[in-house]
Amino acid sequence: MIRGVVAAALACACAATSLSACESTQDTSARLAKRAKGLVHQQGLTVGRENPDVLVQTTAVVHDANGIAAVVELQNTGPAQASLPVAIAVDDAKGKPIFRNDAPGLDPSLVQMPLLRKGERAWWVNNQVTAAGVPAKVAARVGQARATAPAGTPVIEISKVHVGRDADGIFAEGIVANRSKIAQKRLTIFCVARRGGRVVAAGRAIIDRLPPAPTPKPAKFTVFFIGNPKGARLEFAAPPTVLK
Repeated sequence: MIRGVVAAALACACAATSLSACESTQDTSARLAKRAKGLVHQQGLTVGRENPDVLVQTTAVVHDANGIAAVVELQNTGPAQASLPVAIAVDDAKGKPIFRNDAPGLDPSLVQMPLLRKGERAWWVNNQVTAAGVPAKVAARVGQARATAPAGTPVIEISKVHVGRDADGIFAEGIVANRSKIAQKRLTIFCVARRGGRVVAAGRAIIDRLPPAPTPKPAKFTVFFIGNPKGARLEFAAPPTVLK
């Protein structure tokens, strides 16, 4: 099981002796109605004119009992660009569409690349692909930058990565450091495992807040994989989300 799913499933499991702490049916209905009302005013991802400076170099889709992950490798041939929309379309082996990341209300990290520096080549991963069929291929389109990248951008470093295993499978842990004076919010760490040049696993980790340098203590992250990274080379991308 993906740990986020497990946590969500257990959040409402109350003991019989503490039913008053559970959300009533009426409260649940009211909460869902409020959320639905908010989504009415949201729009899903749309990519009109494609970005001529950002090339889609590699795409892959991996899946296992934990879910499905779409992987896209991007290369920026132009100047630094921020908030780049990334639209993906996942099809089955017969070419039937089974997933698009165009639903309203998705987390920004599932629909955009926060930053690509000049000449940079980096991975982007959506590990929350929900599809009824078996995924076979993914296509990606990158839109025009929605924000201006400043001359100098925060540098995020990843170090001391090691691989472990638990009952749910193989994971990677490491240290992420902010080398700038700008605190980061909802920093997403993308990880792709490649064996023989082929993408065999992928995952993401999100750091809600990464303090500015010098950080008082090391910030740890854990990436849980979809697919099997055993014997593969791990490649990371941690684009800053707050640029100035």
